[in-house]
Amino acid sequence: MHARVERLPKPAPDYRRFMQVLRRERPERVPLIELAVHPEVINTLLDEPAATAAEPRLALRIANERAVRMHHRLGYDVVKVSAPIPFHVERLKGEDPSVLSTGARDWTDEHRGPIGSMADLGGFCWPVLKDVDFGPVEAATKVLPDGMKLIGFSGGVLEFAMDLMGMERLMLATRRDPALVAAVMERVGQTIHGVFETYCQFDSVCALWLGDDLGHKHGTLLSPKWLIEHIVPWYKRFADLAHAHGRPFLLHTCGNTAAVMPAIVETGIDAKHSFEDGIEPVEQFYDRWAGKIAVLGGVDVHLLATGDANSIRTRTLQMLEHCAGRGGYAAGSGNSIPNYVPAENYLAMIEAVCEFNG
Repeated sequence: MHARVERLPKPAPDYRRFMQVLRRERPERVPLIELAVHPEVINTLLDEPAATAAEPRLALRIANERAVRMHHRLGYDVVKVSAPIPFHVERLKGEDPSVLSTGARDWTDEHRGPIGSMADLGGFCWPVLKDVDFGPVEAATKVLPDGMKLIGFSGGVLEFAMDLMGMERLMLATRRDPALVAAVMERVGQTIHGVFETYCQFDSVCALWLGDDLGHKHGTLLSPKWLIEHIVPWYKRFADLAHAHGRPFLLHTCGNTAAVMPAIVETGIDAKHSFEDGIEPVEQFYDRWAGKIAVLGGVDVHLLATGDANSIRTRTLQMLEHCAGRGGYAAGSGNSIPNYVPAENYLAMIEAVCEFNG
């Protein structure tokens, strides 16, 4: 275990603190929340070698077990897990220069995906629910310490549709072939709905979390009107499903989404995640929406990647002082902890939260 991790307070998890936040209440201490911590950061903090497994599914189970152990030791009450939906899309690859790189990074082709026509749609090998591997959720459940719970995560309708069609091609098709876009999103949305329903069969899963990036720095990727008409209704369906099963529904979405947030809040989401100081500091968002939805995270990833321990501590405490007193706030990064964030900088944020909590 990393020496600084060993100096953190002894874990005493209680997922009910996080549930209080989602009810816009103020727990006795501010809980931590993170969308993702890169496996290379987890390995560094656990001081364990990279997990190796010949079978990818086994590797994913090992990664989830390690994620639970690390989150527990750092003081989290909840940890996000995923049952990956196998939408098979070829990805571009390149060298990864990150501080904890294992050599390669991949990303989605923004121009073209496997579906460009109705014929492609019919010929695509669409996954069904039995193709989704819930083994990582089961593996995390088996090692879950008393007091901790899991949050079941899925990628979003727009993100998956853009992967399948290509961002550029989907954007053009919203005007040239809207029926194709609607058909792709319907297949994707129904698949996500089935995954969320299955998560709700796990007693260990206390909430559902959707990740669907809608914006860039200066606005939304598609017109607010189009998003409100075609994407936001899915959020209501997912929120209704979660609530019917007694679970809160969380939304992660990056970019400047101010134009669509009123419509999103009306769907019944319980919390919003993803903040960037260059778009809107979390304090401003909190002042606008506190009392209607919970607010999660906010420490800018650029600061975590490039700042020093003192600047990270100062910014984290600044957010906590502003947001924590009125409740409905959980602390964490503005997005996630990728492998280009030094582990020591991540710990500086964790230590600042511990300091605030006394």
